[in-house]
Amino acid sequence: MSALQDRLFRQAIDQAYGSVLITTAELDLPGPTIVYANAAFCEQSGYTQEELIGQTPRILQGPETDRAVLNRLRTALAQSGAFDGQIINYRKNGTPYRVRWSIRPIRDDQQRITHYISLQSDITDISVTRDEFTRQAELLKMAEKTMRFGGWFIDLKTNRVEWSNIVAEIHGMPHGFSPTLSQAIAYYIPEHREEIRERFTACVERGIPYDEELQIRAADGKRVWVRTLGEPIRDGSERIVGVRGAFQDVTQRREREQELRKLAYITEQSPAPITVTDLSGHIEYVNRAFETVSGYSRDALIGNTPTMIQSGQTPKATYRDLWDTIKAGNVWSGEIQNRRQDGTPYWERELISPLTDDLGEMTHFVAIKQDITAIKQAQQELSLLAYTDPLTGLHNRNGFSRQLERHLEEHAWNPEGAVVAMDIAGLRDINDVYGYDIGDRLLTQFGQRLSDISENTVLAGRIGGDEFMALIVPGSGDSLDDCLDRVLKTLSPAFDLSGFDIGVKFRVGCTRLGENKRSVEPLLREAERALALHREEPLLPWVAYSDRIQKNTDKRLAMTRELQQALAEDQLELHFQPKVDLATGTLIACEALLRWNHPKRGLVSPGEFIPIAEQSQLIAPIGDWVLRRACQHLREWRDAGLEPVRVAVNVSVIQFQASDFASRVRTVLEQSDVAPEELALEVTESVFEGESDTLRNQMDALRDMGVWLSLDDFGTGYSSLLYLNRYPFNEIKIDQGFIFSLLSDSFSQHIVETVVVLAKALDAEIIAEGIESAAIADKLIAMGCRFGQGFFYSMPLEAEDFRWLLEQRSKLPLTAV
Repeated sequence: MSALQDRLFRQAIDQAYGSVLITTAELDLPGPTIVYANAAFCEQSGYTQEELIGQTPRILQGPETDRAVLNRLRTALAQSGAFDGQIINYRKNGTPYRVRWSIRPIRDDQQRITHYISLQSDITDISVTRDEFTRQAELLKMAEKTMRFGGWFIDLKTNRVEWSNIVAEIHGMPHGFSPTLSQAIAYYIPEHREEIRERFTACVERGIPYDEELQIRAADGKRVWVRTLGEPIRDGSERIVGVRGAFQDVTQRREREQELRKLAYITEQSPAPITVTDLSGHIEYVNRAFETVSGYSRDALIGNTPTMIQSGQTPKATYRDLWDTIKAGNVWSGEIQNRRQDGTPYWERELISPLTDDLGEMTHFVAIKQDITAIKQAQQELSLLAYTDPLTGLHNRNGFSRQLERHLEEHAWNPEGAVVAMDIAGLRDINDVYGYDIGDRLLTQFGQRLSDISENTVLAGRIGGDEFMALIVPGSGDSLDDCLDRVLKTLSPAFDLSGFDIGVKFRVGCTRLGENKRSVEPLLREAERALALHREEPLLPWVAYSDRIQKNTDKRLAMTRELQQALAEDQLELHFQPKVDLATGTLIACEALLRWNHPKRGLVSPGEFIPIAEQSQLIAPIGDWVLRRACQHLREWRDAGLEPVRVAVNVSVIQFQASDFASRVRTVLEQSDVAPEELALEVTESVFEGESDTLRNQMDALRDMGVWLSLDDFGTGYSSLLYLNRYPFNEIKIDQGFIFSLLSDSFSQHIVETVVVLAKALDAEIIAEGIESAAIADKLIAMGCRFGQGFFYSMPLEAEDFRWLLEQRSKLPLTAV
């Protein structure tokens, strides 16, 4: 997925779909691995994306996580690939929260499950509302049993008394007033104050409950007779940690009304829609949230049954399961599609629980609901996103593959048809110059032009970055070449982008369907291989896939395997080319050059295997091998009593991108016991193509470490004086292409002179490579270049020959000796 696709996908997920988690599909222990979590999920769980990615969902589990639910989850995924249910998760700070999981599979082209996408809804508020509803009902039961008592509680650690609202009213104090123990006892009249203190002390110290009728003086001065009850609260070790009790006066009716008002407030202000029905399903109560969601007024709903809002789309089996569950006295949860008063359907997740009286008899059913319409829509849109490019609206790679497969199944195989791959050359430069908005518009218009070629273009898609794909079928009397000509003419005119007329070049590769019937993936690979070849041969109008391309591919793959084997079997070796002081011929340094000594073919040219190493990503482990081997040679020469010279090692930009390269260099130097100043790293100008703060920081770290940094092949790549100023190079190597023609080409002379001046400004050394005659060496000395290397002084030498050179310390070039 390109950076642009990734950004748009994340924005879509973050803005529209709530909390989303994507994992791999492993069900066996240790379980699936988290590969993506959107911002909403991170906010909900308290973890960052970096903390979640690579972990299993067990990171969200805790002591209250229901293991039975986890077992049902694994069973459901194994059987159907989907799961819906509730569980308690834990945030990073350790707090639990109840969630509703909706897990669906993501399948590849063969319908194999590769990942799971999970939508998580925090239903803590719903659970809290239900728990509070139950708790308040229990308080009402307690009040009825104890003839309108208020309750109180004291925590002996804090010595603070918590009063219920009724107790506060009896004392003439506001709701929520929480006195200390001394303040609470002070409300009793003097004649009863010592008695309540004794009863309370006996309860705290010996666990003796009490039930006394005493008199208090309320805040307004009025004396009130009260019945006060207290009993000890013990912890798991049977230690008394608090006291709770009840309090009663003559205002039982007011106490009951206050409790009922509190319960009504909780349900009325709840953001979750709530209904209460009798046992036959007739609605007795709905809160404001239910009116808002359904569109019906309370008056219209009271007395009716929920059938008035049913959409008719929920399976009858769901309702049968619902009624069987709640009539059995159990809690039912599930999803139901209802219909608003204006006729629009909406989805609800419902939790329906029976309510019982003091004798345990069911009297009502309470339903707490959550509108999940947005989640359902998100699931549908996620399915669409899986097959659509969000920028252009064309098929993405998965969508194009699926549609191509469907077309090949539904239509006769047309040998004249072709799968065409194309990309826009220089899109990065357009983004750099005009901005990414212009680049996005270019991609959109390009895709629109491609899809508008309806005469021959059967399918079109954007399969990544700047790459597009199309299925072209020539009409009667047309050839594929004619069709491709028309496509190129349609796509070639300049694009009008916010006042900028931007002309673009694009590369095209195609594969003809031919008589050999193939499946989708081979067709796409063939078209992309042809496109890759067009990148190397841009003068052609397009490149068609052929057996030659396949043979080259097979050869490259074979050499890749052999190169892997060479690395494993130590077939690689280093040769060393001396670097000298041009004025004296003194050996000052050397460059380590990689050679592959193939067991059957002998020495393989670096020009043959290095490009393959770079394409196959083997260049990083090979580069690390070169670094370690060069340092080993340095150590061996020093151990032999020789005075080594600085050894230069060529470094690929891929090595910088792979990981913390500076740290790896430090480790190799320490393990080899080699001083940093004995090592030089040569990088080409291609390193600037990946210019970044990270790259600069790594090179600064190498320079601070004492490693010598050399810019190789200067003048042949992505030259930039600004970059030269930013990077800490000790040395600039003039490319041999300028040195070869130094005596005959004034341009080359001017280049060398310019580099010499530039190096002085940067306080860097100059070294010329490719010196093949004394005349060129003399010319370089006259121009101010002091150091160089080339066949005039010495060809690259095997390690033993270079060791001999270190022993002799002869001047170069070697003469008749």
